[in-house]
Amino acid sequence: MEIEKVIHNNVLLEPQIFTLKAKLEWIQITDQGGVQLSEHEELLAGGNVNKVTKVGNTVRRDAKPNSYVHALLKHLEQVGYPNSPKYLGRDEQGREVLSYIEGVVSGNEYPEIERYMWSDETLTELAKLLRSYHDATLDFTAFSPSSNVYSDSAQHEVVCHNDFALYNVVFKERLPVGIIDFDMAGPGPRLWDIVYTLYTAVPLAGFSPGKDEREVVPYHKRDHASERKRRIALFFKAYGMDVPTDLKEWVISRIHFMCTTLSDRAASGEIAFIKMIEEGHLAHYEKEVRFLEKHFDDWS
Repeated sequence: MEIEKVIHNNVLLEPQIFTLKAKLEWIQITDQGGVQLSEHEELLAGGNVNKVTKVGNTVRRDAKPNSYVHALLKHLEQVGYPNSPKYLGRDEQGREVLSYIEGVVSGNEYPEIERYMWSDETLTELAKLLRSYHDATLDFTAFSPSSNVYSDSAQHEVVCHNDFALYNVVFKERLPVGIIDFDMAGPGPRLWDIVYTLYTAVPLAGFSPGKDEREVVPYHKRDHASERKRRIALFFKAYGMDVPTDLKEWVISRIHFMCTTLSDRAASGEIAFIKMIEEGHLAHYEKEVRFLEKHFDDWS
């Protein structure tokens, strides 16, 4: 989430949604006592634990060196994939420099986003965007030393983005044109990426888009189940894959993995994750797992 502003009337606003990376960004900024920007820099929301700013047509991030992600972005540029930022090196302050993708990103507004972002056209184009990204990584063979590697190496089909969600999609003229925030990328099966995109973009969560602009409402079987089933089929058709019979298990495993990530990294002493647990993020995702276990069969 590298584009959406989080400043309003010179006040840094706290993210209002349960996305691990957005909350981690907020904790890091506030723990550092606020944000100091030059007059030529614009604060952007997103990243992982990094402050993100826009300078001209570039994005600057206080990111730790990540040779795997940098190699991936260079590979995507070399094979002609047009929908990801380009890695441009590091600036005089040691910050990571990426090309800026012009457009609109919902970022921390998710899930209270504009209606067109929930449209069938968006979902179809998102599936195509993910498919083309996956295919562009097929011959990328760099070794990933990170914890983002899918556990079963026999299923390393592609390089998963691992956060291919609506809040990381760049829209232009109401259509998806780019994907940002590759910090969590690592080898894995296509479905590991697909199911998280479905969870955020169909959506499969405990809420559904409402009828009004930027409205979300609690899931109700009568009102939302058939629509979810239809949109799942629409996504897989656009991606070019049959709906798997074990989709339920994949989705639940993916969200349960988020719970495990929170627990493990908090247990290892990482302050940001400890704070997120204290603020209810682990409880939120555990509730989502229970929701999926109870309701997934409604739309399968």
